[in-house]
This record gives sequence, C-alpha cells and structure tokens, in this order.
Amino acid sequence: MSLREAINAKCREFTYDPLDVGGASHQIAACISGDCPLHPVRPITCTQLPLRLLEAWHVSPDQIDARARALVREAPPTSGNDQNGPLQSTETISGGGA
Repeated sequence: MSLREAINAKCREFTYDPLDVGGASHQIAACISGDCPLHPVRPITCTQLPLRLLEAWHVSPDQIDARARALVREAPPTSGNDQNGPLQSTETISGGGA
C-alpha cells in the first residue's frame, strides 16, 4: 500500500458514514477535524461541494479550509420531486395556462 492509499483509506475510515447524506468524497472534503495531522493532505476528489450538504451537516463554509471552500456551490433548483431541471407549474405540465 502506498502512502497516498494509506492516507485515503484512513480518511475514509475516519470520516465516511454511509448512512449520512453525501458520498465519501463529499464527506472527506468537508472534514473539519483540523487537529488531525492528515487534514492538510486529505483527498479532495469531488468537483463540487453542494451547500445543501454542508447545511445538512450543520457546517458553515467558514469552518472548512480553502481547498474545500473553493468547491462549495449552490445546489441547482429541483422540480420538487428531486429531479433536476427547471421548475414547472402544473399548468405548464398539463398544457393549461396562457
């Protein structure tokens, strides 16, 4: 096992909770255990860190380091049934309206 693989494995073991929201890469990126010696070299492999995940974890963007903070994005609006895309009224969907 390489040093990088060992660090990745330790961060995953310590941080990842499969019963919580977000995947392992999101949870590791949002890690706020600044006193951990691996924190500065933890793997940050996600390309975006949705703000809704931070809110679910009760973590402020100010609490995470600059590497992770650069990935924080607002989540795209959903149609209300967790489907991404433009919000549509029932009139638009059923063909009613103007």
